[in-house]
Amino acid sequence: MSSGNTLPPLQNLQAFVAAAEAGSFTRAAGAMHLTQGAVSRQVMALEAHFGCPLFTRQPRGLALTPQGALLLAAVREALAGVRAAGEAIRRQAAVINLQVPPTLAARWLLPRLPRLRQALPDLELRISTNWTDAPDFASSSVDAIIAHGHGRWAGVDKALLMRERLTPMCSRTMAARLKSPADLAKVELLHPGPERREWRRWLEGASASGVDGESGHVFDTLDLALSAATRGQGVAIADPQMLQEVLADGVLVTPFKTQVASGNGYYLTWPPARGSKRGLDELRAWLLREFSRRR
Repeated sequence: MSSGNTLPPLQNLQAFVAAAEAGSFTRAAGAMHLTQGAVSRQVMALEAHFGCPLFTRQPRGLALTPQGALLLAAVREALAGVRAAGEAIRRQAAVINLQVPPTLAARWLLPRLPRLRQALPDLELRISTNWTDAPDFASSSVDAIIAHGHGRWAGVDKALLMRERLTPMCSRTMAARLKSPADLAKVELLHPGPERREWRRWLEGASASGVDGESGHVFDTLDLALSAATRGQGVAIADPQMLQEVLADGVLVTPFKTQVASGNGYYLTWPPARGSKRGLDELRAWLLREFSRRR
């Protein structure tokens, strides 16, 4: 009999549980892919460790002794605790903290979260919103950032999700007033930022003359500009790929066919040190698939 402070080998406990549940060394051996003799020897070693019989051998199989029943309950509880801890560790390892531009999060990612859950059921995605054209991980605890810009950032790995192409968007009522780009001079332009570069880029690319690209209301987010456009307060400008559901529902329409490349794009970025984090590869692959679905 061993000292009470010494735990028996795990394989002996596993053989004991298998034999108790199967009621037979032979059936336990089949479940464990061992020989009947190997299982019997491991149980005998366990009985020697505790100094008492754990089974009574009967013609129809094995029956637990009182000591065996006590040990079985304890071992089952311990193994259940180990399994629960392992599952918690796996869930924790599959947590990805993702920072997303506000409009992209609300208008593109949110409608696709059920599809993400179905594709990656073991991934816990924690989403925060912030607009950035220069991903900075030094002052952030996020694992990855979807950033908007030229993509030439030092010290980060990246994957291009989509090139940005701009086109005007407005309500159906407003669109009825716009027969040509020149008619934009008669309505409010809605700018998604104080730089007003989006409208200037589109007017130049569409060769639209006579329209002041500096005029109109300025908002600090694209989402506010789109909300104003939905209410008929002017014409916003954005990438239609980001707003597929909104356009499909007819909440906003694109009055002109012309789309102009802005020179920017949306990139998934991450620091090289976190590139091997569990779940990041799967999330990157899913994002790339989703952005290419209706491109």
